[in-house]
Amino acid sequence: MKPISLGKSVFEALRRVILRKRKVILKPYSRNPECRLLAMAVWIALLNASFPVAFLSFVFLTPTAVAADYQAESSAYKLYAQGYELYRAGSYGQAATALSQAASYDPTTFSGRIHLSLAQSYQQLKNHKEALKQAQIAQRLDPGDSYPIYITALVYNDMKRYDLCLSNLQRYLDSPNATARTEAEQMMNTVKVYTCTKDGCEKISAGKYREAIKLFEIAATADPSQNSACIHGNLCFAYRKVKNYMRSVAEGKKALSFDPNDASVVYNVAIAYQDMAKFDESISYLQRYLTLESDGNQRSNAQQLISELAQDKKKQNSPNNKLPDYLDILKKNDHMYTWSSSRMPIKVYMSTGTNTPGYKPVFRNYVLKALDTWCEASGKKINYKITKAKDNADIVVTWTPNALDSTSELRVVAGLTTLDVDANDFRSTLVQLRTTDAFTPGAYVKDGEMASVTMHEIGHALGLDHSNNIYDVMYFRSNSLQNGLPTKRDRLTLAKLYGAHPSTTFTPNPDSTPTGPPVVFLPPPTFAPPKLPDNSNIVPPMFTPPPLKEKLPPPMFTPPPLSRSQRMPPKAVTIPTFTPPPLTKKPVGGNSTGKKNDGAPSPFFVPPPVR
Repeated sequence: MKPISLGKSVFEALRRVILRKRKVILKPYSRNPECRLLAMAVWIALLNASFPVAFLSFVFLTPTAVAADYQAESSAYKLYAQGYELYRAGSYGQAATALSQAASYDPTTFSGRIHLSLAQSYQQLKNHKEALKQAQIAQRLDPGDSYPIYITALVYNDMKRYDLCLSNLQRYLDSPNATARTEAEQMMNTVKVYTCTKDGCEKISAGKYREAIKLFEIAATADPSQNSACIHGNLCFAYRKVKNYMRSVAEGKKALSFDPNDASVVYNVAIAYQDMAKFDESISYLQRYLTLESDGNQRSNAQQLISELAQDKKKQNSPNNKLPDYLDILKKNDHMYTWSSSRMPIKVYMSTGTNTPGYKPVFRNYVLKALDTWCEASGKKINYKITKAKDNADIVVTWTPNALDSTSELRVVAGLTTLDVDANDFRSTLVQLRTTDAFTPGAYVKDGEMASVTMHEIGHALGLDHSNNIYDVMYFRSNSLQNGLPTKRDRLTLAKLYGAHPSTTFTPNPDSTPTGPPVVFLPPPTFAPPKLPDNSNIVPPMFTPPPLKEKLPPPMFTPPPLSRSQRMPPKAVTIPTFTPPPLTKKPVGGNSTGKKNDGAPSPFFVPPPVR
């Protein structure tokens, strides 16, 4: 095969490969001028299917194109350098103007860096949309530079789009040439802490405490941070809500190690200790709370709680708590009241409650549930029936949004039962149930709390007095350790109270179980409830913007080859030389002038220097 045929065959094969891979090989926006010229030549060759045409195109296009490219490169660089210095001086608007003018010369060797600097300028100007656009252009022009991804993450952080910020930070860290890896890892950690803290606070507000705990535990892995006190304060609150009191105390103490003056956390630790029946520790933290709280009403509530905890401590240490029931307390208090067997079934009237703020029809089901529960606990010595005649009722149940006046104890109550007795026999009882939260102004009582309060008050209406054990549903005060249902001690005490009564025919009321999801008994509204942490001061992630990359060097210009006439060597320049005249012969006996020869040398002419 002739060499020319071989060359054509190779060229034809190359042409076919290029056509298949043209999107990869022939990039019309290549920032390398020589590659761009080669691409132009190849396209001409492809169109003409001619190797000689391609070669000639490259040869004749190169000198003119290189000179033109240098002018564009030089102008773009000058504007880029100007924008660079303006950015460093903090003149971000002027920097963006200069850099935009530099970008008008695209594509150049500096195009990627120009658009990257534009992105940073627009970020400082809070023009997030344009900053993202320029970062994307920079990434497209220079795929090997991952820095635009980092700038994109910073912009999304400024926009508070933390999900996109985190995803771009991860993209940046996954790139092999991440130059700001330490800063990006620190930023990712900080953003993750903030987002988990923020989302955790929303879960707390929504009552989703277990989900909140997971988020706060993730945020806590970054300790110490600006939000550490907030994170552990919320964990203290949430762990108490899920009845993990030891962990609640531990998290509260950790929160106080970051902010010892957080009154709400101090208070919540006191409540958690109360829930654990550690009354000395609870009183100690309440006294610490008094030194931090300035609100007079809150201080008064805390002081009253301290006095009640002192009573709790005495009652909890009562020898009676070791007994299987507390009938002895009823005997001691002369509280052996029962409904006579001749009054069975007890007639119960419930008010409509339709015009009572906070009332719900399901509250009637809670009354029936409480009656059924206690009738079963009595050993079926008690039964009842519902009546629509209030005047003929034995037990009257009403609902009210107003505060209840408890004259027997100086306490705020969520329910109140008034007894009318003759000797040890009941004549009538009035049960009042409050539909508003006794300890949270403007709030209505929760369904589960109403169920628990109803269970307690119906226990009074049937003859039970207060227990000394903090776990019993008939304990004189609400506690989170109670589950709203009678304990074994509660049941046995009522059974002994009615032990001498004959058995009755008792059938649970089918309406005692409401339709829909089953009722979840909650501890009754507690006096001085735990305080929700103040989450208004969560510190968002703040970052000092990264400096501009090191300024690029100016373009290096290689002049095009000289023409043939320019390549000819210059003609040699002939330097004139002066030949001095010959010396005259010395005349015999004297000189020609007749003057005496004084022995001086003959004159010698020095030629002028060559120019």
